[in-house]
Amino acid sequence: MSRMILAILLAFVVGCGSKPQPTEAAVVVTPGAKVELTPIVVKPTHEMDPAKQVIPNTPVAGKLGGVEVSSPEVRVEGPVLILQKPEAAPGDPWRVSVELPVEPGRDGSPSKLVLAPADVPMGPSSWVVFVVLPKPVLRPAWEFFSFQGGWQPHNAPFGWRGGCAITVEFGKRENGKLPGKIYLSLPEIPDAHPDTPKGNFLAGTFVAECARQPSDPPGPDDVPYVKGSVTVRGASPNAQLKVGYIGVLGADQFCLGATFADLDTKQFARSNYDKPHVSTLIAGEGKDVPSQYEHSKLTPGRYLVFAGIKDGPLAWKWVDVKAGATLTTDLTIDATQVGALEVTPPLEALGKIQLAPAEEAGQPVPNESLFMGRALQLGLEADIVNRKAKFTKLAPGRYEVRANKQSRTVEIVAGKTVELDFDKK
Repeated sequence: MSRMILAILLAFVVGCGSKPQPTEAAVVVTPGAKVELTPIVVKPTHEMDPAKQVIPNTPVAGKLGGVEVSSPEVRVEGPVLILQKPEAAPGDPWRVSVELPVEPGRDGSPSKLVLAPADVPMGPSSWVVFVVLPKPVLRPAWEFFSFQGGWQPHNAPFGWRGGCAITVEFGKRENGKLPGKIYLSLPEIPDAHPDTPKGNFLAGTFVAECARQPSDPPGPDDVPYVKGSVTVRGASPNAQLKVGYIGVLGADQFCLGATFADLDTKQFARSNYDKPHVSTLIAGEGKDVPSQYEHSKLTPGRYLVFAGIKDGPLAWKWVDVKAGATLTTDLTIDATQVGALEVTPPLEALGKIQLAPAEEAGQPVPNESLFMGRALQLGLEADIVNRKAKFTKLAPGRYEVRANKQSRTVEIVAGKTVELDFDKK
């Protein structure tokens, strides 16, 4: 018994003198020291409940058709938010278009929009999501399909109307850009092949390029720009109209841009392959309504602004574009007032003869690459056949003609054919 009592007393003494062992590692903070906590990163997944969608503060990424996708090119075209694979990236393309109820980033438009799977909106306020997957998806014998309160065949890219989970938030629209973030989860394809990839979603932040709508006037984001009307007389119905520019930016630098539309259709066309420059054209409606063009976000320089109809004459003007310039230059094409040119090139000349509007007095002579660029952009070149090269339907004016690095200047007159022989002085 005495031994038992002694053991109890020893246990009590030892217990009183010992310190409790912590269940977790202690954090020791020195007074005044800066404490940095590693943020918790939640990796997004396929989540069909908008209430549980937490948009990560990282660039948009996700999975489409079983393929990991990331860093899309993002733009806004009216009420449509478009995310797609960068043009320069190799591999299968992918694209997601979210047709929102309103154009984002405009005054009065909501900064946050949410769509739950149970929402199947119809009518003018509908959400529609179209998706081009990065590779074929195994499914029944449907070429395409859409979701509109139920799955059905659809002769368009993969599309969902309702049935998906979307959270979109937008910041302030400035300088042609709109920051935002998105969480989009798409419903699974019913009756699909068992091997069909599941869990299609995108989540993250983006900065979208905002394309100006045809009805919008140019703003501060678009300067410098040249705009104006194009009046066309005597052209066949629905002839194709081309508007463009050739800019001289330095001794050895130039830029080219153009876009096309069919006349009498009120068709809208936009081209920006010569980035950052943008060319837009709204074709006229009938003979009494001129077409409207605009070349915006130009680099300061000297520009030849032109318009022409396919297989017909051109109209052009030279303009000096300075930083911040907002220029209006109207052009008129008269298909009934044209002339022609017949060229006899030097004996040793082969291939093609090139033509371009002559430089104005006091301007430097264009180098070979600039002149060639002008001729190609304007479509003014002709094959040498039996020592002759012929140009027809030329608008009146002064032109420079080049053959085998030799140059001549001619004046075209309506209703006449000018003959030019390079071997005659």
